[in-house]
Amino acid sequence: MRRLYGVSVMILVLASCGLLRADKFDTISRNFALANGGGGISATLNSSVDVETFNIDFANDIIVPHTGYSAVLTPLTSTGFDASGTRFGNNGSWRTVTVADDGTDGGADDAADSAIIKAANALGRYQMAAFLVSQYNVAAGNTASNNGIQTAIWQILDPSSYSLASFNADPSDALEHAAVWFNTTSSAARDSYLMNYNIVSDTTMTSCGPVACSGFQEQIASVPAVPEPATLPLAATRITSLIVVVSGKRGSGRARMNGHVLCRFWPVRLSQHRLHNGKP
Repeated sequence: MRRLYGVSVMILVLASCGLLRADKFDTISRNFALANGGGGISATLNSSVDVETFNIDFANDIIVPHTGYSAVLTPLTSTGFDASGTRFGNNGSWRTVTVADDGTDGGADDAADSAIIKAANALGRYQMAAFLVSQYNVAAGNTASNNGIQTAIWQILDPSSYSLASFNADPSDALEHAAVWFNTTSSAARDSYLMNYNIVSDTTMTSCGPVACSGFQEQIASVPAVPEPATLPLAATRITSLIVVVSGKRGSGRARMNGHVLCRFWPVRLSQHRLHNGKP
């Protein structure tokens, strides 16, 4: 006697696939423009959720406006972070970040603040970048303070394999705030503060070493409720042979799995027009 439990098992396996999902990502306008292509972009996820995303990746391009990017959203919490979907998550070698504002703030902590950033791993650096995103005064626009925050984000996420990050304005004040915040908060406190923040990465990035190559410019966004991808029903149909078959031997009590499960992206193809550092 054979019994099929396809529906319940599909639900279980879809849940276990977790973050491996593709979201349609459309950029609309550069409504928070800073120097050298920095700042923020008005965008939508799955044609239904309006988001503001912020540039954390000075070396790559993004087209604005553009319809049909395919993106993966990676949480910035210690339990939700998955390095494999991000550009910098597997990198372990970074350019030196130097905080230099003791002369202006009257402190004597530049070396300590610099050491905090130097010691941070990829997740810690992403978390500091997201904290700095939360410090933007978007309404103020293209100010020295906002440009300093952008420069600090670029320096924190500047792999040693990249060139020096673009310089918009003195980042020392922002770097110090990021270092102090990171060093004086627990992992749980950072998880709570950043629970709605996500890294927005291109699903078409390719592996070419510790830092992923190609794809659109990586962003950070605050997404209170991460939407289900519009392609989820299609993805469900591509889970192959998701059937549990209970052994036909009476009283054996054994079960086996026939087939296998596929959890992966089916990204949308991108057109090849590019915007370099915010310029056509």
